[in-house]
Amino acid sequence: MKNTLAPAILLSLCCCSESGFSQCTPGIINTGHTSAIYNAMLDPDSDGYITESGDTFTSGTTELAEFEIIPNSVTGWISIIDIDEVGSDVTPSCGNSDLIQDDDGGDFAYYNIIDSTPVAPTSGDEYILFRFRLAKSPQGNFGYNFLVDTDASYGAGIDTNSVCGNNGFEREVQYANKGGKVGVSVYDVDGSITLGTASCAQCVSNLDVQEACAASSGNCGTSDPELITFPLLLSTIGIASDVDPFDLFISVATASSGNGTSVLGGGNVTDLGALDNSSSSCTGCDTLAACEKYDCQLSCINASFIMLPVTFSYFTATNSGGNVQLRWGTSMEASNDYFDVEHSTNGVNFILEGRIYGQGYSNWTNNYDFAHTTPADGINYYRLRQVDFDGAYRYSTILVVRTGPSEEVGFVIVPTVATDNYIRLELLGPQRHPTLTLTIFDAVGNRVANQTHPFGNSVRIDIISLRPGTYFVRLRTGETVRTQRFVKPYL
Repeated sequence: MKNTLAPAILLSLCCCSESGFSQCTPGIINTGHTSAIYNAMLDPDSDGYITESGDTFTSGTTELAEFEIIPNSVTGWISIIDIDEVGSDVTPSCGNSDLIQDDDGGDFAYYNIIDSTPVAPTSGDEYILFRFRLAKSPQGNFGYNFLVDTDASYGAGIDTNSVCGNNGFEREVQYANKGGKVGVSVYDVDGSITLGTASCAQCVSNLDVQEACAASSGNCGTSDPELITFPLLLSTIGIASDVDPFDLFISVATASSGNGTSVLGGGNVTDLGALDNSSSSCTGCDTLAACEKYDCQLSCINASFIMLPVTFSYFTATNSGGNVQLRWGTSMEASNDYFDVEHSTNGVNFILEGRIYGQGYSNWTNNYDFAHTTPADGINYYRLRQVDFDGAYRYSTILVVRTGPSEEVGFVIVPTVATDNYIRLELLGPQRHPTLTLTIFDAVGNRVANQTHPFGNSVRIDIISLRPGTYFVRLRTGETVRTQRFVKPYL
């Protein structure tokens, strides 16, 4: 089963400018970002490629597997659900508003949730990356928007605010690369088919929308297919970074006009992602018109989304006498081959600890458990990698467990709003180690300082070199790790 990792978001795309290249190297970034705060997400190793290898894509069918690993990702790259997306299904065919699949079908759009402090999933440092593939570099005046269901309730009679043309989306994320609303904005569309109040007006510059050369143009055969990627603070959408990806539904579309035009209601849709625009496999939708047809098609996509190969009922991890006991349950399985249990000590680099085979196909309750007998003293991170019979996979949310002896060492930052170019760390707890190590990260997880100090009741840290913004101090004494936040304001 392909593309089983989609959440509830409709991506409608606004396309407005020409990058000006013909054939380019697949995987290379041809239009990069300008703001340094996005370095760790859009090109973490600064090699100019969106591939983990730092080289070209090896084929047009494995782009997802070759995407660069983003530090502090809590989901990995997730494919948006696909039913029968094809190349060349808009007019002009294979144009700059045409969403296209990879060479083996599907995989036309993706998302990735980033959180540098996953133990605090609503601390304000969480981001989401949106990525989609176009037949050619964007130009003209089209709309690129994501519609997001933030409450895991979608459908007429299911979502209490459902209306014709919007059966359950709460937010619309809009990217315009020209005009008065150039950049990325987020609008409240709950119970509406028109754009409401902007909770995030042009909060991401069009100069931070990355364009890279794709390896695949599906069956379009165009010479310059592109992968477009942009970051967005997750708080502007209204969901936390520990949201279960199994509850988050995303759909994708291009619109005939952008710069403030909503695709809700279906009137401006040029290419509804996941569906062949001319011959949808959603039975009965073609007999309808206007918002009823639009809702029918999205309900068809949503039905495919909720028929994912595995429906989780719970996933827990607890410290049990020095071991970590992981338990999870499913209420439905289809094409489920196995679960990989993965462990990390930093929340970024995960290794395989064990494999538990699934039931294949079942519509009854199944319970699974796994004991990790060699956790590290301190913080341990765990996630499940669920794999289908055809090799498609998706990740669970990340769980965090503390093991080993507790040193009960904490600290507070004084002041938390640093107006005098310094902060002071007041240590709380017993002195059991001669030194302490502190690391300062910016809001997107870039390490900006790393220092070692002798253990004392108070440590003064100069921050004169830091730019105004939000920062996180991670303190380590022995195996104990604590994190606190401070702000350096604009003065």
